[in-house]
Amino acid sequence: MLSIPQYLDFAFTGKTKEICSFFLELLQRKNGALYLHSQQVANYAASVAAKLGLSRKEIGIIRTAALMHDIGLLSVPNSILNKFPYLSTREMAQYKRHCIAGCSMLENMEEFSGVIDLIRSHHEKWDGTGYPKRLKGVNIPLGARIISVADYYDSVINPCSAQWQKSHQEALQELLSAMGTSFDPEIVKAFVEAIAPGNTIKALPVYSKKGKKGKVKTAAAVLASAATKTAETEKIAETGEAKEYA
Repeated sequence: MLSIPQYLDFAFTGKTKEICSFFLELLQRKNGALYLHSQQVANYAASVAAKLGLSRKEIGIIRTAALMHDIGLLSVPNSILNKFPYLSTREMAQYKRHCIAGCSMLENMEEFSGVIDLIRSHHEKWDGTGYPKRLKGVNIPLGARIISVADYYDSVINPCSAQWQKSHQEALQELLSAMGTSFDPEIVKAFVEAIAPGNTIKALPVYSKKGKKGKVKTAAAVLASAATKTAETEKIAETGEAKEYA
């Protein structure tokens, strides 16, 4: 597990810390791995938010949302959580409802009014294929886009099943490969720069449609295309046109 800066500020004053502690204790009692996952995602997300130059208040909001992003899983049986991602269609449908369930738990709490949309949207994808609302591009809240990248990274380097655990390098390579599809390219770029300074990532193999391996791309080359992909994807979101990236 990587050692990263600890951002301890919460989004609001009042009972925010006490409420977060209550839900996190429930999550720890239900599943210790989920509790640790929430802590890690919160710190990754805060690090990325700081890298993007967001204000202290915005970082606090994103960190709070990241801490609470999976509390909806309290409503999902451990029998399903322990099998993820190898779920039946019915089990996957139940799992996907955790985004809405988490929002429902906090919807009447004024302290969390600014984080509910981030919790609801943390499984949305940049290309519009995520859930629960199939939001696309910049229509996904910035904080949710940050949490999505952090959530994916930690879930594959510290998974519930060692059978699909990936190394730090493999996880970063997959994030780079999914820029412009699953993840906001600019967020991936900031994430890599925050946790892997110098972009010391092995070259990425590039495959053609027929599956043949071509030239490799360095991490620097992939990251350099982030701004272009962002601009192109935002244009697609506005015009509704579809475009396939190489």
